[in-house]
Amino acid sequence: MPIEYQPLPERVDIDVETFRNDIMTAGQPVVLRGIVQDWSLVQAAKRGVADLASTLKAAGGARSIRVMSGRPEIEGRFFYNKSMTGFNYNEGQMAFNEFIEKVRNIEDGASLYMGSHPLPDVMPSLAKECPMPLVPNGTPPRVWIGTDSVVSTHYDMDFNVACVLSGTRRFTLFPPSQIANLYPGPIENNMAGPQVSLPNPEDPDFDRFPRYKTALEHGRQADLLPGDAIYIPPLWWHHVRATGHLNMLMNYWWSPTPQYSREPLEALVLSLLAVRQLPQAERDAWKNLFDYFIFQTDGPPMDHLPDHVSGVLGPHSPEKAMQIWEFFKGLLR
Repeated sequence: MPIEYQPLPERVDIDVETFRNDIMTAGQPVVLRGIVQDWSLVQAAKRGVADLASTLKAAGGARSIRVMSGRPEIEGRFFYNKSMTGFNYNEGQMAFNEFIEKVRNIEDGASLYMGSHPLPDVMPSLAKECPMPLVPNGTPPRVWIGTDSVVSTHYDMDFNVACVLSGTRRFTLFPPSQIANLYPGPIENNMAGPQVSLPNPEDPDFDRFPRYKTALEHGRQADLLPGDAIYIPPLWWHHVRATGHLNMLMNYWWSPTPQYSREPLEALVLSLLAVRQLPQAERDAWKNLFDYFIFQTDGPPMDHLPDHVSGVLGPHSPEKAMQIWEFFKGLLR
């Protein structure tokens, strides 16, 4: 029985100010219809696969790229093997123009895919033909090309604008609050860096993953055509079904976090050592400190002190970041 997902909200004719002040601050995913319909690659795709393939090969040439390949039985879903000791696909290197020809002409149901390649590295001559004013200047676009394929449900830690250039993309999204119902896999052993959700939303096994029914109630879905894009906030889980020979997507990841800050994932992993193994009562006590000092559930935690005596708990700044780092290294000693 088909699953009835909530539709994702859609916007058209978005300007930079609206995107940054309204959409990003809301923290919700949004489909941006037709936002890249004038790109030359989108126009080439609309003229046909042959035109797009010719354009791509001319721009990429014989540059070596990393390629994922899977047998017909995986049905395009790049995932773990049955024992979760490895993966159900192989990785290797291939000349870009050879890859495009194989994708275009594949007929045996096998899967071939290249993902997350910076556009300036693969097709530098096209880098200026993909303007995306919504993202910070200097954010490099990344290229994803393949046969019919599935990117398993995962989250990214950065902000993301993903643009469909060829073929179609069905995005199925889940909010960060559904993590317990999504059955996340290993954090350090995964396909491409991000943690993935183990259930398959296209064929869910509710006997093995009973809470997944609740996740599906919170799922949202949209089908994107060439020229459309989607904005995905950090930590939103997303599953992507790509269809069409020589389907192509280009995305932009960025983070407004200052360079002097550390990655939140580092703190999470360190907490596995420092907090998780404590007795429940002690974890509960530490949760109060995290809520107060880190998540600031009661407002700025040190407003009752003048800045010059608030120490590492004071307002964030480059100088304060160095002070925190030195204080942390002192704790390690």
